[in-house]
Amino acid sequence: MNSRSLPVGDWKGSLRLRSLDVASLETSARLSVTVSPARLPEKQALHNCGWGYVHSSMLKDFPAEALADQVAHGTDVFVGTFFPKAQLDADGTLVGEIDYREHDEYVRQHAPRGIILFCGYQGALQGPAAEGSEAYRRAHIQWLRAWVKHLAELGVGYDRFALYPVDEPGLSKGLVDAYLRLAKLAREADPHIQMYTDPVSQITENELRQMLPYVDIWCPNRGGLVLDEKQEAKLNIIKRSGKAVWMYECDDNAKHQSPLGYYRAQAWLAWRHQMTGIGFWSYCTSQDDPWFVPRLRYDYLLVYPGNGVVSSKRWEAVRDGIEDYGMLMLLSQRLKANNASAKADDVATAKRLLGEQAARVGGFCTMEHYSTPLDPGALATRRSIEDQRWRDIQQLRRELARLLGAL
Repeated sequence: MNSRSLPVGDWKGSLRLRSLDVASLETSARLSVTVSPARLPEKQALHNCGWGYVHSSMLKDFPAEALADQVAHGTDVFVGTFFPKAQLDADGTLVGEIDYREHDEYVRQHAPRGIILFCGYQGALQGPAAEGSEAYRRAHIQWLRAWVKHLAELGVGYDRFALYPVDEPGLSKGLVDAYLRLAKLAREADPHIQMYTDPVSQITENELRQMLPYVDIWCPNRGGLVLDEKQEAKLNIIKRSGKAVWMYECDDNAKHQSPLGYYRAQAWLAWRHQMTGIGFWSYCTSQDDPWFVPRLRYDYLLVYPGNGVVSSKRWEAVRDGIEDYGMLMLLSQRLKANNASAKADDVATAKRLLGEQAARVGGFCTMEHYSTPLDPGALATRRSIEDQRWRDIQQLRRELARLLGAL
């Protein structure tokens, strides 16, 4: 329910449901909705990324609908794969005009709605000079400076984009070295350019320390670095960097993952670790039709194609988690305001909710790991777990709303 336009109070209605069969079945569900005086903050508190390469996905015929749907579900971080195309000669001089056409179209659509991460951008600079050569260094720096200047002319400042040279450093040999090489070039070109990275568990502590001066946005893997206690030292290096820290996850068999545990609880886990962003691979990036079991690739998708975009329980759960985080942030701000009229019991309850109770919901991420289809006999157990999670989250949401009013 989107209750933004409704006045405070109790609202009732009904929902008619019909099956898509020749002999259609029909029923109805009675709805009762309480709109609280507490409202979500106007500015979204938690960043969200879905790696939605719409142009090459099963949603390629619905780019406008896909963008609107992403924004409506809290996506404000977009991974762009359209870059300024440039040529360099063997001496390290840019030749000809930089081609911004595809880049500008993407930027104009997405920059007003959040942050763009330019992933794998370095491939757009082509020419005979070897990547590690002095000629390439000079051309690369010249190219980046021209790019940043062009973005500024489009109204896109340093806070609205970041460079994302390699994916998942640590996953294979050479990725950390490649990141460092390109990040050092970016720092030399313009120290204000933000650099983004998403390390995985195989990365070493020494590699993370080498990367520290060249990272502005960290996005460690949830299962590999955030939830694994054996990786605590690595996670602490990231968290103590003083830079923005997000997290992401990319397990397959998406339809078998818990909407509440795998998807919604990630926002609560982010709150527990004082992270400011989450993400899931992937919103739509696959050629497979997600209405069916994928035959060639793993199943990661959050939405379905239809006449536009068809949502899912897991996609709604992502948005719900983002809204939960916003309420937690708002309650924390009210608590810090130290309202003298607040009751001691309400203050104590708020501290407990923001601490141990929020951490417990974040712990839903670790209760089980479903990466294979469930045996039918296990469905009853799974349902009981989900029902209890739902009751826990609903109770905390109601308590959040009450405390926001009380404080």
